[in-house]
Amino acid sequence: MTEDLDFASGNFVANLRFACSFSPSISDVCRKVGINRQQFTKYIAGTAFPSRYNLRRICDFLGVDEFEILMPHDQFRRILQLRPRRSGDAPPVPEAIDTLLVQAQRQKGHLGRYLGYYYTYYASLSRPGFVLRSLLHIYAWQDFVAYRRIERLNDGRGGPPDVYKYRGLVLEVGDRLHLLDQETLTGSELTHTIVFPVYRNRVSLLSGLTMGVSGADTRQPSAARIMLEYVGRNVGARESLRRCGLYVPGSPEIPETVSAYLRSPGSDLDPPLRAEPLAPMAEG
Repeated sequence: MTEDLDFASGNFVANLRFACSFSPSISDVCRKVGINRQQFTKYIAGTAFPSRYNLRRICDFLGVDEFEILMPHDQFRRILQLRPRRSGDAPPVPEAIDTLLVQAQRQKGHLGRYLGYYYTYYASLSRPGFVLRSLLHIYAWQDFVAYRRIERLNDGRGGPPDVYKYRGLVLEVGDRLHLLDQETLTGSELTHTIVFPVYRNRVSLLSGLTMGVSGADTRQPSAARIMLEYVGRNVGARESLRRCGLYVPGSPEIPETVSAYLRSPGSDLDPPLRAEPLAPMAEG
Protein backbone atom coordinates (compact mmCIF):
# COMPACT_ATOMS: atom_id res chain seq x y z
CA MET A 1 0.00 0.00 0.00
CA THR A 2 2.87 2.38 0.88
CA GLU A 3 4.50 1.66 -2.49
CA ASP A 4 1.25 2.59 -4.29
CA LEU A 5 1.05 5.90 -2.39
CA ASP A 6 4.72 6.68 -3.15
CA PHE A 7 4.13 5.85 -6.83
CA ALA A 8 1.07 8.15 -7.00
CA SER A 9 2.93 10.92 -5.16
CA GLY A 10 5.88 10.65 -7.54
CA ASN A 11 3.55 10.89 -10.53
CA PHE A 12 1.87 13.93 -9.00
CA VAL A 13 5.16 15.80 -8.53
CA ALA A 14 6.36 15.11 -12.08
CA ASN A 15 2.96 15.96 -13.57
CA LEU A 16 2.57 19.16 -11.54
CA ARG A 17 6.02 20.39 -12.58
CA PHE A 18 5.23 19.69 -16.23
CA ALA A 19 1.82 21.41 -16.07
CA CYS A 20 3.31 24.48 -14.36
CA SER A 21 5.90 24.80 -17.13
CA PHE A 22 3.17 26.23 -19.38
CA SER A 23 2.69 29.20 -17.02
CA PRO A 24 5.00 32.25 -16.83
CA SER A 25 6.04 31.46 -13.24
CA ILE A 26 5.17 29.46 -10.14
CA SER A 27 4.06 32.72 -8.50
CA ASP A 28 1.57 33.23 -11.32
CA VAL A 29 0.17 29.72 -10.76
CA CYS A 30 -0.09 30.27 -6.99
CA ARG A 31 -1.90 33.57 -7.46
CA LYS A 32 -4.44 32.08 -9.89
CA VAL A 33 -5.01 28.89 -7.89
CA GLY A 34 -5.14 30.77 -4.58
CA ILE A 35 -2.56 28.68 -2.70
CA ASN A 36 0.31 30.10 -0.63
CA ARG A 37 3.63 30.09 -2.54
CA GLN A 38 5.50 28.43 0.34
CA GLN A 39 2.96 25.61 0.53
CA PHE A 40 2.84 25.16 -3.26
CA THR A 41 6.65 24.91 -3.35
CA LYS A 42 6.39 21.90 -1.02
CA TYR A 43 4.09 20.22 -3.54
CA ILE A 44 6.57 20.91 -6.37
CA ALA A 45 9.46 19.58 -4.28
CA GLY A 46 7.55 16.46 -3.24
CA THR A 47 7.90 17.15 0.49
CA ALA A 48 4.13 17.51 0.98
CA PHE A 49 0.99 16.27 -0.74
CA PRO A 50 -2.02 18.59 -1.08
CA SER A 51 -5.24 18.08 0.84
CA ARG A 52 -8.22 16.85 -1.15
CA TYR A 53 -9.56 20.42 -1.25
CA ASN A 54 -6.30 21.90 -2.56
CA LEU A 55 -5.85 19.01 -5.01
CA ARG A 56 -9.26 19.81 -6.48
CA ARG A 57 -8.37 23.51 -6.79
CA ILE A 58 -5.11 22.67 -8.58
CA CYS A 59 -6.86 20.25 -10.96
CA ASP A 60 -9.63 22.76 -11.72
CA PHE A 61 -7.00 25.35 -12.65
CA LEU A 62 -5.10 22.91 -14.86
CA GLY A 63 -8.29 21.59 -16.48
CA VAL A 64 -7.70 17.94 -15.54
CA ASP A 65 -9.45 15.43 -13.29
CA GLU A 66 -7.91 14.37 -9.99
CA PHE A 67 -7.18 10.84 -11.19
CA GLU A 68 -5.44 12.20 -14.31
CA ILE A 69 -2.80 14.16 -12.38
CA LEU A 70 -1.87 10.91 -10.57
CA MET A 71 -1.37 9.01 -13.84
CA PRO A 72 2.07 7.84 -15.02
CA HIS A 73 3.92 10.86 -16.37
CA ASP A 74 4.00 9.75 -20.03
CA GLN A 75 0.21 9.35 -20.08
CA PHE A 76 -0.29 12.73 -18.40
CA ARG A 77 1.98 14.48 -20.91
CA ARG A 78 -0.08 13.08 -23.79
CA ILE A 79 -3.34 14.26 -22.18
CA LEU A 80 -2.03 17.79 -21.63
CA GLN A 81 -0.42 18.06 -25.06
CA LEU A 82 -3.72 17.20 -26.75
CA ARG A 83 -5.46 20.13 -25.11
CA PRO A 84 -5.37 23.73 -26.35
CA ARG A 85 -2.73 25.90 -24.70
CA ARG A 86 -3.65 29.05 -22.81
CA SER A 87 -2.51 32.19 -24.56
CA GLY A 88 -2.09 35.71 -23.26
CA ASP A 89 -2.66 36.99 -26.81
CA ALA A 90 -6.25 35.74 -27.05
CA PRO A 91 -8.62 38.18 -28.78
CA PRO A 92 -11.00 40.17 -26.56
CA VAL A 93 -14.28 38.50 -25.66
CA PRO A 94 -17.30 39.98 -27.50
CA GLU A 95 -19.27 42.36 -25.29
CA ALA A 96 -22.40 40.15 -25.20
CA ILE A 97 -20.37 37.12 -24.08
CA ASP A 98 -18.49 39.20 -21.54
CA THR A 99 -21.83 40.38 -20.11
CA LEU A 100 -22.98 36.76 -19.76
CA LEU A 101 -19.77 35.81 -17.95
CA VAL A 102 -20.15 38.71 -15.53
CA GLN A 103 -23.74 37.60 -14.95
CA ALA A 104 -22.51 34.05 -14.28
CA GLN A 105 -20.02 35.34 -11.70
CA ARG A 106 -22.77 37.20 -9.84
CA GLN A 107 -24.91 34.03 -9.72
CA LYS A 108 -22.35 31.88 -7.88
CA GLY A 109 -24.08 32.26 -4.50
CA HIS A 110 -27.58 32.00 -5.95
CA LEU A 111 -26.76 28.72 -7.74
CA GLY A 112 -25.15 27.20 -4.66
CA ARG A 113 -28.14 24.99 -3.90
CA TYR A 114 -27.52 23.05 -7.13
CA LEU A 115 -23.99 21.96 -6.16
CA GLY A 116 -23.50 18.21 -6.00
CA TYR A 117 -23.71 15.04 -8.08
CA TYR A 118 -26.54 14.09 -10.44
CA TYR A 119 -27.45 11.20 -12.68
CA THR A 120 -28.64 12.45 -16.07
CA TYR A 121 -31.10 10.45 -18.17
CA TYR A 122 -32.06 10.95 -21.82
CA ALA A 123 -32.73 8.92 -24.97
CA SER A 124 -29.32 8.06 -26.41
CA LEU A 125 -28.45 10.10 -29.50
CA SER A 126 -26.19 7.36 -30.91
CA ARG A 127 -27.96 4.16 -29.74
CA PRO A 128 -31.67 4.44 -30.65
CA GLY A 129 -34.07 2.84 -28.22
CA PHE A 130 -31.77 3.08 -25.18
CA VAL A 131 -31.68 5.46 -22.25
CA LEU A 132 -28.24 6.86 -21.42
CA ARG A 133 -27.43 7.45 -17.75
CA SER A 134 -24.35 9.59 -17.10
CA LEU A 135 -22.81 11.25 -14.04
CA LEU A 136 -22.74 15.03 -13.69
CA HIS A 137 -20.99 17.00 -10.95
CA ILE A 138 -21.86 20.68 -10.39
CA TYR A 139 -19.26 22.52 -8.30
CA ALA A 140 -17.95 25.99 -7.49
CA TRP A 141 -14.92 26.91 -9.62
CA GLN A 142 -13.16 30.25 -9.05
CA ASP A 143 -15.94 32.86 -9.57
CA PHE A 144 -18.26 30.51 -11.47
CA VAL A 145 -20.47 27.45 -11.05
CA ALA A 146 -19.03 24.76 -13.33
CA TYR A 147 -19.65 21.09 -13.94
CA ARG A 148 -18.11 17.87 -15.19
CA ARG A 149 -20.08 15.23 -17.04
CA ILE A 150 -18.93 11.67 -17.77
CA GLU A 151 -20.61 9.24 -20.16
CA ARG A 152 -19.93 5.49 -20.36
CA LEU A 153 -21.20 3.78 -23.53
CA ASN A 154 -20.95 0.01 -23.41
CA ASP A 155 -20.39 -1.56 -26.82
CA GLY A 156 -22.94 -4.36 -26.30
CA ARG A 157 -20.29 -7.03 -26.90
CA GLY A 158 -18.88 -7.24 -23.38
CA GLY A 159 -15.84 -5.07 -24.10
CA PRO A 160 -14.72 -2.06 -22.07
CA PRO A 161 -17.05 0.94 -22.36
CA ASP A 162 -16.18 4.07 -24.32
CA VAL A 163 -15.79 6.98 -21.90
CA TYR A 164 -16.50 10.59 -22.85
CA LYS A 165 -15.84 13.57 -20.58
CA TYR A 166 -17.27 17.07 -20.78
CA ARG A 167 -16.69 20.33 -18.88
CA GLY A 168 -18.94 23.34 -18.80
CA LEU A 169 -20.59 26.25 -17.00
CA VAL A 170 -24.01 26.67 -15.38
CA LEU A 171 -25.84 29.95 -15.99
CA GLU A 172 -29.37 31.09 -15.19
CA VAL A 173 -30.96 33.19 -17.95
CA GLY A 174 -34.65 34.04 -18.28
CA ASP A 175 -35.65 31.88 -15.29
CA ARG A 176 -34.09 28.78 -16.84
CA LEU A 177 -30.85 26.96 -16.05
CA HIS A 178 -28.48 26.66 -19.01
CA LEU A 179 -25.68 24.09 -18.96
CA LEU A 180 -23.18 24.50 -21.79
CA ASP A 181 -20.24 22.11 -22.09
CA GLN A 182 -17.51 20.90 -24.43
CA GLU A 183 -16.05 17.43 -24.90
CA THR A 184 -12.57 17.63 -23.36
CA LEU A 185 -10.36 15.32 -25.45
CA THR A 186 -10.87 16.61 -29.00
CA GLY A 187 -13.03 19.68 -28.32
CA SER A 188 -15.20 18.70 -31.30
CA GLU A 189 -18.57 18.64 -29.54
CA LEU A 190 -20.72 21.15 -27.66
CA THR A 191 -23.84 20.26 -25.68
CA HIS A 192 -26.51 22.72 -24.54
CA THR A 193 -28.95 21.63 -21.85
CA ILE A 194 -31.84 23.78 -20.57
CA VAL A 195 -33.72 22.74 -17.43
CA PHE A 196 -36.39 24.28 -15.22
CA PRO A 197 -35.07 25.67 -11.90
CA VAL A 198 -36.44 24.72 -8.50
CA TYR A 199 -37.83 27.25 -6.04
CA ARG A 200 -36.99 25.45 -2.80
CA ASN A 201 -33.75 24.65 -1.02
CA ARG A 202 -33.94 20.90 -1.58
CA VAL A 203 -33.16 19.81 -5.14
CA SER A 204 -34.31 16.34 -6.24
CA LEU A 205 -35.20 16.31 -9.97
CA LEU A 206 -34.52 18.78 -12.78
CA SER A 207 -36.25 18.35 -16.13
CA GLY A 208 -35.77 19.94 -19.52
CA LEU A 209 -34.22 19.47 -22.95
CA THR A 210 -30.70 18.69 -24.15
CA MET A 211 -29.25 19.29 -27.61
CA GLY A 212 -26.02 17.95 -29.02
CA VAL A 213 -24.54 15.93 -31.86
CA SER A 214 -25.02 12.21 -32.31
CA GLY A 215 -21.88 10.15 -31.77
CA ALA A 216 -22.79 8.05 -34.80
CA ASP A 217 -21.03 8.56 -38.11
CA THR A 218 -23.84 10.83 -39.36
CA ARG A 219 -23.08 13.45 -36.66
CA GLN A 220 -26.68 14.64 -36.76
CA PRO A 221 -27.74 17.56 -34.54
CA SER A 222 -30.22 15.99 -32.10
CA ALA A 223 -32.41 17.03 -29.17
CA ALA A 224 -34.10 14.96 -26.45
CA ARG A 225 -35.90 15.32 -23.13
CA ILE A 226 -33.56 15.08 -20.17
CA MET A 227 -33.92 14.60 -16.42
CA LEU A 228 -31.29 15.18 -13.75
CA GLU A 229 -31.62 13.14 -10.55
CA TYR A 230 -29.82 14.61 -7.53
CA VAL A 231 -27.56 12.02 -5.83
CA GLY A 232 -25.79 14.04 -3.11
CA ARG A 233 -23.01 16.51 -2.33
CA ASN A 234 -20.43 13.76 -1.82
CA VAL A 235 -20.67 10.33 -3.43
CA GLY A 236 -18.36 7.45 -4.29
CA ALA A 237 -17.45 8.47 -7.83
CA ARG A 238 -16.23 5.03 -8.92
CA GLU A 239 -19.34 3.23 -7.71
CA SER A 240 -21.59 5.92 -9.23
CA LEU A 241 -19.78 5.62 -12.57
CA ARG A 242 -20.25 1.86 -12.61
CA ARG A 243 -24.00 2.46 -12.65
CA CYS A 244 -23.73 4.70 -15.72
CA GLY A 245 -24.31 3.37 -19.21
CA LEU A 246 -27.04 2.40 -21.66
CA TYR A 247 -30.28 0.88 -20.35
CA VAL A 248 -33.48 -0.37 -21.93
CA PRO A 249 -36.41 1.93 -21.07
CA GLY A 250 -38.04 -0.52 -18.62
CA SER A 251 -34.88 -1.22 -16.63
CA PRO A 252 -35.28 -1.18 -12.83
CA GLU A 253 -32.18 1.04 -12.75
CA ILE A 254 -34.28 3.91 -14.12
CA PRO A 255 -36.69 5.50 -11.60
CA GLU A 256 -40.32 5.36 -12.67
CA THR A 257 -40.64 9.16 -12.45
CA VAL A 258 -37.76 9.47 -14.91
CA SER A 259 -39.18 6.81 -17.27
CA ALA A 260 -42.56 8.53 -17.31
CA TYR A 261 -40.96 11.88 -18.21
CA LEU A 262 -38.88 10.40 -21.03
CA ARG A 263 -41.93 8.72 -22.59
CA SER A 264 -44.19 10.46 -25.07
CA PRO A 265 -47.93 9.57 -25.07
CA GLY A 266 -48.42 6.11 -26.59
CA SER A 267 -44.69 5.46 -26.87
CA ASP A 268 -42.16 3.52 -24.78
CA LEU A 269 -39.44 6.15 -25.23
CA ASP A 270 -39.67 9.58 -26.81
CA PRO A 271 -37.01 9.34 -29.56
CA PRO A 272 -34.58 12.23 -30.12
CA LEU A 273 -35.53 14.89 -32.63
CA ARG A 274 -32.92 14.90 -35.39
CA ALA A 275 -32.02 17.49 -38.01
CA GLU A 276 -31.26 16.37 -41.56
CA PRO A 277 -28.96 18.23 -43.97
CA LEU A 278 -30.51 19.78 -47.05
CA ALA A 279 -30.56 17.50 -50.06
CA PRO A 280 -28.35 18.65 -52.95
CA MET A 281 -30.33 20.67 -55.49
CA ALA A 282 -31.04 18.86 -58.75
CA GLU A 283 -29.05 20.16 -61.68
CA GLY A 284 -30.84 21.98 -64.45
